[in-house]
Amino acid sequence: MAPDFIPQASSFDWAVIAATISILLGGILFGAGIAFRYARLRLLGQEELAQGIISAAMVGGIVAFCAVLNAAALAAMPSGATPHCPNSQAAATTPSGLYECNLEALSGTYGGLSASLLRSSVITGFASSLKITDGNVTAQPFFALEEASRSLSAESRNANGISALSELELALAGMIRASALVLFLPVGLLLRTFFATRKLGAAAMAAAVAAFMVYPLLFLHTFPASSSPAVAKNATTLADGFNAAYAAIPAVRLNDTASVQSQMEGISGGEFEARLQPVLSASADANALAVADLVVFPLVSLAVSAVAAFEFYRIFSARVFVPYLDEI
Repeated sequence: MAPDFIPQASSFDWAVIAATISILLGGILFGAGIAFRYARLRLLGQEELAQGIISAAMVGGIVAFCAVLNAAALAAMPSGATPHCPNSQAAATTPSGLYECNLEALSGTYGGLSASLLRSSVITGFASSLKITDGNVTAQPFFALEEASRSLSAESRNANGISALSELELALAGMIRASALVLFLPVGLLLRTFFATRKLGAAAMAAAVAAFMVYPLLFLHTFPASSSPAVAKNATTLADGFNAAYAAIPAVRLNDTASVQSQMEGISGGEFEARLQPVLSASADANALAVADLVVFPLVSLAVSAVAAFEFYRIFSARVFVPYLDEI
């Protein structure tokens, strides 16, 4: 399987044909301008001829640039920094592929955390509703746990939202990886070849290179340095331990006074709150850390990519001067 930065030959057929036509048309116009002593026609042919040659040369230049940048970025990656991502593992040979791999791993981690927290919320909510009746007196000693159940439910929704956001960013990254250099770059080369669409083509080429190569670079550092996956896994472990210890609470028979009393004695021993508090703290920390990975850093990378795209646009749309042709 060829790396993603190696263009598909069929995708560049039209761009190569357009560059060839531009070179031929430029040569004809240039020769006609000289023959008829028409300076504007000669200059138009000169520009088209030079742009056609440059457009053809850009294919190899951009591929070489992407290959060098890809090799340098992967060499700077810490060893063992690639997480487990079955669906994206084959693509994790480029910056964009590694970005997708981390997003897939993050989505799975927070999806599991959300499910565990939801179960903890159910157990805590059920415990808060336990009542005991002695004659005309009814007591609900753990009603305060209802607030903890709401907090766990909120953290579960947050973790689920983080998982969904990871999946959204993963889908967008996959679309960019699949189309940037295979679709937008050849189309940009095709449009750039002709004078009327030169700036539009340069913009498409600049956006393709910036989106595919520049945008994922920041995440090669932020994801390996981020502690959110480890904190989320720790929160999941704590929640699963809590759920396993008190799994019998939701199954208690409410009309069986002895069974209810037995469960209430287990809760009142103090271990329930001791196990519950770390789950709340760890889940809140994990959700807060994920905001940096999925919101703050992408915005920073997007700003850097926009600047890079603008600079690429200036390069790709620049006029090409061939001074020696003026002497012909």
